[in-house]
Formats: sequence, structure tokens, C-alpha cells
Amino acid sequence: MSQKRNRSVLAGVVAVLAAGLVAGGLALAAQRGADDPVIGGGAATVSPSATAGDGSAADGTVTITVAGPDLPGGGVLDRCGANSRESVARYDTAALGEVVLQCGDSGQGYEHIRVRHTQDWTDVVTGHGSRDWDDAMLTAVRTVLETPRTGYPQDAGDGKVCYAAPVRFDDGSRPAEEPFVKVIVSATTERVITAYPTRDDGC
Repeated sequence: MSQKRNRSVLAGVVAVLAAGLVAGGLALAAQRGADDPVIGGGAATVSPSATAGDGSAADGTVTITVAGPDLPGGGVLDRCGANSRESVARYDTAALGEVVLQCGDSGQGYEHIRVRHTQDWTDVVTGHGSRDWDDAMLTAVRTVLETPRTGYPQDAGDGKVCYAAPVRFDDGSRPAEEPFVKVIVSATTERVITAYPTRDDGC
């Protein structure tokens, strides 16, 4: 009789715990909105829309102004000669918290992007005003990290996440050859690894 009572009590406790877990899961799912970042989610198709005051579009499209200040500024890059861990820019992201673009080295950060992708970014801005390659790159990185499209970031494997977005200029034109940008970030160190223009949308 005592064994039957113990089984009944144990079954009751398990049922209460299971009900609590289900209710908690439903409450959490209801709390998370459709706009929350989803690692590994599908990319949404986005067409250009009105530009917000900060150069980003409401739909995550990167908008590069055809005229503007030289980014990030000489003083910032001067520090890179002394320390590869110096910060070139910091971004407040919903998915990862603060993400840093460091001066970096051949494998990550500003230096990696400069060595591997300067010509790619130069091709994007050629014929579109007075901006140089890193003006476009820094504008793109800020936009995709701070105002990502629905479904981003996506899991890129090996502890990395990927953001992607279409690119246009504030005069309404788009880069002819590579009208999209990809930004890869380490989800474990919260550092920008690379950012480059591409012909293909998505990650």
C-alpha cells in the first residue's frame, strides 16, 4: 500500500512539473515577438523603402549617402598601428549585445577587411559620389548589426553568425555588380570578423 501511495505522489509531482514547464514555455513564446532576432531563421525578401534619419532603412536596407564625412576618422585608425585590439567602432545589437569592430589582423576586423575587401568596397562606391571604401563598409556594418532585417542574424557555424542586407545609395541608385552585403560576427567574442559586398542575398 505504501509503494502505491509513493507512486501516486511521484506521478502527481511529475504532472505538476510538466504542466509548469508547458505553461512557462507558452508564456515565453508569447513574450517573444515576431521581430526578435532568430538564429538560423530564414531570410526575408526586402525591397527598398524610406530611409530613416540615421542612414538605415526601416526594412534593413543599407543606404549609403553619396556625400558625407570620412569614416572612421584618422584619429581612430592611428591607434590601430599600436594595438590590433583597439576599437574602430562599437555597435549595440539586439541579438548579441555590444559588438566591436576591432583594428584586427589578417584574420578579423578592420585590417582583415582592408586587406581582403578594399577593392570590393571600392567597386561599390565608384561612380556614386565622394565616399571611399570604408565609409561604405562602416555604414553597412552599422546598419545590418543595429537594424537587421527580419530573420537575422543566422547561424553561420563555428560560433559565428551572419547578417545580410541589400545596399543602395541615397540618390536611389544601387551598386551594379554587388548589391548586397554580408557581415560575419563571432557569437563567442562579439567581434566583427568580416564585411563584404556580394552578388547574392542571404547567408
